[in-house]
Amino acid sequence: MTPRDLFQARAPKKTPPAILVVGDSLSISLADTLEGVLNGHGSRLIRLGKVGGGLTRPELLDFPQALPELLREHRPDVAIFMIGANDAMPLVTADGTRVLFDSTPWKGAYAAAATRLIDMIRAANPTAHIFWIGAPPMADKNLSAALRTVNTALRDACAATPPCRFIDTWETFSDAEDAYTPTAQDVSGALIPLRTGDGVHLTEAGARRLTARVITATGDVLPVPPSVARDALFAALTEAMPVPQATASPPPSDESPRTHVVKRGETLAGIARQYGLDADALRRANGKMDPKKLRPGQTLVLPGDDSGP
Repeated sequence: MTPRDLFQARAPKKTPPAILVVGDSLSISLADTLEGVLNGHGSRLIRLGKVGGGLTRPELLDFPQALPELLREHRPDVAIFMIGANDAMPLVTADGTRVLFDSTPWKGAYAAAATRLIDMIRAANPTAHIFWIGAPPMADKNLSAALRTVNTALRDACAATPPCRFIDTWETFSDAEDAYTPTAQDVSGALIPLRTGDGVHLTEAGARRLTARVITATGDVLPVPPSVARDALFAALTEAMPVPQATASPPPSDESPRTHVVKRGETLAGIARQYGLDADALRRANGKMDPKKLRPGQTLVLPGDDSGP
């Protein structure tokens, strides 16, 4: 090294990009899977998620109240919202007015509620990339129809608030007839479950498919380098095709308790997230078991869940 080298200005050290994922249990599945392909590659993943959460359900988690505190600590370079699957219900506006779902005022009020979160990100980091992930179809036809209304309002909010981009996932989880299906078929002909028995939440394969869709739609914004984990994600999207529900095996009957057989490496919290459950509720349903004593081959009873995604 020469004396001149000692006085040369060094390039500033790059700060790892901060990626914020906000939403309901579908967003939690997305964040879990995204973390797996980002792990060890210099990115920071920040979460704000609540099972059953939504913009119409502040009693579970008031996103506009919780987000500013998080933004004071972190300045996200990328913000991904996945809120909406629980929002097909009346909305109470900031002035206390109760607006009925699917009315003309509701669509405008709901879009305004989404825009409020988008504006918080823009204020924290004007150069941040912002994405809003639309809800996928659900097994319940009435809920699916309602979610089309929710998705339209979110799409309108993004269109009116650059740089937000709406990412549609409907086709990702529907068959050729645009109908809900819980199953995909891979190139070998094997059937792969994408949704859990409740017709709402995602299996691990479904979470991989969702994450691959998001990474693809965001272009080169998410710093996901080539890896075996990334290849597995994209295989879930490109090498599997959703098939009509009649082709798939029927979902488990609601008349008998749902169960889960523990696999090696699984945790109680991870199993709870897989089924969109609260970890404490899962523990209570199994005799207040000690999560540290979970063992492969053990059968857990899955409690009923009325809280939605």
